[in-house]
Amino acid sequence: MSVIEIPVIRARQNIGELYVGVMNARDLFDIAEVDRIRLESLKVPKYAGFQRALVEERVEDIRDYLNTPRSTFPNAIILSIDSEHIVGWGDNSNGEGVTTLKLQREPGVATIIDGQHRAAALDGASKDFQVVVSIFIDLEMRQKAEIFAKINSTQKAVNPSIAFQLFGYAEDRSPQRTAHEIAETLNTTEGSPFYTRLRMLGSKGDWALRTLSQATFAKGLMRLYTRDPLRDENRLLRGEELEDYANYPLRQYFVAGEDRRILEIVWKFFFHVAQTWPDQWFDETAQSILPKTTGFLGLIEVLRKWLLGPRREDVIRDRGIREAFHRVKERYTTRDRAFVRDNYPPGQSGVQKLRDVLVEDLDLA
Repeated sequence: MSVIEIPVIRARQNIGELYVGVMNARDLFDIAEVDRIRLESLKVPKYAGFQRALVEERVEDIRDYLNTPRSTFPNAIILSIDSEHIVGWGDNSNGEGVTTLKLQREPGVATIIDGQHRAAALDGASKDFQVVVSIFIDLEMRQKAEIFAKINSTQKAVNPSIAFQLFGYAEDRSPQRTAHEIAETLNTTEGSPFYTRLRMLGSKGDWALRTLSQATFAKGLMRLYTRDPLRDENRLLRGEELEDYANYPLRQYFVAGEDRRILEIVWKFFFHVAQTWPDQWFDETAQSILPKTTGFLGLIEVLRKWLLGPRREDVIRDRGIREAFHRVKERYTTRDRAFVRDNYPPGQSGVQKLRDVLVEDLDLA
């Protein structure tokens, strides 16, 4: 059996131990694989994997760059390796934590957590080109997904809907995970106003009638219960209590871990919207902005205003919302108020206009 030897040094971090080393680029190309996010079930959308799709054009650009005189990959490619593929360890006797990691030379021995485009281009590297690697051993799937999500949602451009999708793998609570789970529940539960209507991966081709991306939904939803998702996430990871503060009307439920109450309130509010204006909510002509970004964000602001006002209990107890919408229903079927782009243009101006007219008509000011 052929063996690859990698000199490494052990590093200790909060997540546990990892090994930082240097290996031949061609060796990494030979043993690396990628667990890409994919749809396993169409009936009820179910996803597996955690990596975004490979962009071949980007790989070709990197491969071309590798053939330039001063090409360099100074940043580490992050790997996960199962201990069953480790042949042994060898002590180099040149410092604490320094050793040699001996791996089987077989395809699939290493799973790439971050750096898949660089790794895919390594067949174009010269035979003596080396790469820096950070190696985790025996990570669970949720840990791989969490590491990838944190790197790519805070440091690199990545489809934000995929970033929210990956928070679903996390074991710990966070504002992002709550938003993802509520989005997934609303998207997959019959009777929900958002049933099969969210683009969970954010792709334009992700079902023609799915008019709202998961990222837009999640970011709008989080405005009801957090002003700093990353701060909340870090406090929760450290086991610290979350602060309660004003102007985020569902904050108390998030702090208390009552995510189901947030789901119920949002579900019922938008259910009444869909029942009041069904022709515009379920519009198959794509003319209505009501189920799209402008409409959703405008309605979230209306819900936020309602919850912050003296009629908060109307929403909390689902009391009188349907009647309030029906009192103003006909005003939004007229030419100058209908939920179309001409009346509510894309962007923040359209969101604000929709919020302002509904707040005034519903007497929420």
